[in-house]
Amino acid sequence: MPVPKLIPIAYEPDYRTDTIGRYDDGLFLASGWDQHIYVHLFTPEGVHRRSIVQRVSSRTAMDSELDTLLADLPGKVYGDIAVELFETHHDGILFGLVDESGDRAGDGVHVDWAELYPDRLGFHAPWDGLYDT
Repeated sequence: MPVPKLIPIAYEPDYRTDTIGRYDDGLFLASGWDQHIYVHLFTPEGVHRRSIVQRVSSRTAMDSELDTLLADLPGKVYGDIAVELFETHHDGILFGLVDESGDRAGDGVHVDWAELYPDRLGFHAPWDGLYDT
């Protein structure tokens, strides 16, 4: 089953997708990676609007600084989302949800797959919002 136009991402409290949901102006997907925090903002229909990516002073500061960014989203409610593919770069790092479909190395089997970068969460059929790492 090919990569759908809107890729569901399931909200998982206290796990890798615990900072996703809706706010008054649309959808958001936020996280921290290495020494960066980010918030991707989308329209209510899941189209990427913009990304806020910031470098943090230390890994221990990530959670509090991410909480500060998320506090600025009016009407924020955590929950499942579905968004289109997108990509942006910051400090030479790819941030986005990218179609990685293709033949697996060595066996020629085609796999339809979308990868969330830089988190390296992989989404695939049955496109139910769950991911592989």
